[in-house]
Amino acid sequence: MKKHFIIFNIIIIICFNSKAMTQNKFIERLEGIHPFFTKLNLSLQIKEIDQQKTTANQDWLVGVKTNFNNVNIDNNLNTISVDFLATKKIVSSGADITFKHSWRQQNKNTTTNIDTNNSKFSIDYVHPLLKNASGINDQLNTGLSSINIQISKLNIAEQKEAFILIQLKKFIDLAYTQERLIIDNQRLDLATQELTLIKQKFKMAVIDKVDVLLQEDAYHSAKQRQLQTQQYLNIIRYELSIILDINLYSVKAEFDLYKPYIINKDDLKQYLLANSRILKIADLNQDLLELQLKSDKSNSKAQFDLKLGIINENKNSYYTNSISNPSSSWSIGLDFSYPIGNIQAQSNIIKTQIMLAKAKEKKQEQLLNIYSKANVLKQKIKYLLEILELSKAQIKTAKARTVEERRRYNNANSQVSFVIAAQNNEQSANLNYIQVFKNYQESVLNFKEIIDQLSPS
Repeated sequence: MKKHFIIFNIIIIICFNSKAMTQNKFIERLEGIHPFFTKLNLSLQIKEIDQQKTTANQDWLVGVKTNFNNVNIDNNLNTISVDFLATKKIVSSGADITFKHSWRQQNKNTTTNIDTNNSKFSIDYVHPLLKNASGINDQLNTGLSSINIQISKLNIAEQKEAFILIQLKKFIDLAYTQERLIIDNQRLDLATQELTLIKQKFKMAVIDKVDVLLQEDAYHSAKQRQLQTQQYLNIIRYELSIILDINLYSVKAEFDLYKPYIINKDDLKQYLLANSRILKIADLNQDLLELQLKSDKSNSKAQFDLKLGIINENKNSYYTNSISNPSSSWSIGLDFSYPIGNIQAQSNIIKTQIMLAKAKEKKQEQLLNIYSKANVLKQKIKYLLEILELSKAQIKTAKARTVEERRRYNNANSQVSFVIAAQNNEQSANLNYIQVFKNYQESVLNFKEIIDQLSPS
């Protein structure tokens, strides 16, 4: 048992002598090693691939069609046809353009064996003038996807910061427990010294046996608290060593638990409006609906298209001659159609307008919620600083009381129990002080997370 205890203490000493980790290094290591961040980055890659898919309507569509036909009436009539087609959507204008080349050969099985070749090349262009003008509808999915990518990036940043907050509180707990162990060690050292002194006095018959028993009880209590703190510190180190994938002996926090945080946010509401990721997401959600509304309004308009066509065509007994010196023709026209009532399109517009109004109100609700939480934390940080000042005064008083009780006891004007009580009270004051500072630092982390300043990047 004693051997195990010595080994345990050696581990603690090695941990304290190893190089400590700052808060920024902790976050850097966490982001570099933990699968949570890799998972989020992969999710973003999937979103980006989905965005690429929305541009599929900009691809060229190319096709080839061949056909052979035989008609056995009087004489065999063989017809061979080949059609080449290429069409493309011009999303910037909403237009469609189609290129087509057709070749047809007819061969009649007669004594003269006459071949007839027909070559035809055409270009058709359709340009929307009302519905889908400027390609509003054709660009909708790409536009929505682009905004969704921005939303995903902000959501990922929010998830990362929420995860970092949880882990940083463990880091703060590590720093706090390190400080607590120092205080517990000091109390144990003092209890050990006092016990040695009391035993010497008892041998000299200066004090009673009850004083020895009281001091032994104080020693065992101090030892128990110190051991509990050591064990808890070791548990935290084990957990963080697994999370960070580092050696157990490297888990030590280099963090000033007593460092005050200065809040330089006079106009907190304006700062949140300009910098809060949640509010930026709310703005982007409104952008989504406004883009959808533009498309809905475009869909409510009449289908009114300008059509242009050019045809080059020639016939000859030889293919090479059939594609030279063709006869040309062109056409121009307008297509118009409109559903009477247009109930579906009008319903879509009204629905999107309501959703947009709802999104605006939701942003205001989110602003109030964030602003309220930030203000509460701001005030809490301020109040904790006031409590810390009182804790300092309490420690000063507790130390003075310990000195006075020790003086009275040495002058035989007091009992050893009063000295022990004063020493325990001083330890409690010190522990309370660092506990308040732990709460203070955790409140600072919560405040930074609310205003999106937690991550060093």
